Amino acid sequence: MSDSDIWLRGATAGIGPVRADLVEEYWRWEQEIPTIVGYNRQTPQPIEVSRKIYDTYDRTCDNQLKFTIYDVTCQSPLPVGLAQVYIDVMRRNGEYVVALTRESRSKGIGTEASRLVLDYAFHITNLRCVYLTVIEPNKGAITAYERAGFRRQGVRRNSNQWLGRTVNEVLMDAIPEDFEGPSLVKAQFDHLEG
Repeated sequence: MSDSDIWLRGATAGIGPVRADLVEEYWRWEQEIPTIVGYNRQTPQPIEVSRKIYDTYDRTCDNQLKFTIYDVTCQSPLPVGLAQVYIDVMRRNGEYVVALTRESRSKGIGTEASRLVLDYAFHITNLRCVYLTVIEPNKGAITAYERAGFRRQGVRRNSNQWLGRTVNEVLMDAIPEDFEGPSLVKAQFDHLEG
């Protein structure tokens, strides 16, 4: 792995392209019980399904952003998650989904990776809004999303299940006008504006 695999790098997290050599890792991360519950899936996904998804990514990449998330606090950057934005091209918005390894949670990596994804989505892909839905009892995720720049927009009542009980979903979004700097994307062009 080289630094060229990381497109945007913060203090704790970096994001780069999805990699064919990590498909089994991506699958493994998405099969952890907290991720399955967070995705609101009731069953694990077979590895063959994940392979097909990543095999066809090159044909669908205009409709989605996919990033490998790295922990950059290690000696060598360590892949620890996957971030995705499913784009509605006509409306210039997208739905955000993220999965991190259990070991990388609660370290600020998810928050910083989400900020980096927003920076990319707003300043490269030119999206006008990135939104997500999170189950209300998942307080840690809500806090991480708020720190990354997402704002609560409302609650969809009794709309999901969490550990055998009916719960609300929190609707959140982020827009470019609320993006608090600095933009690592824009910083790469500072020398052109002077």
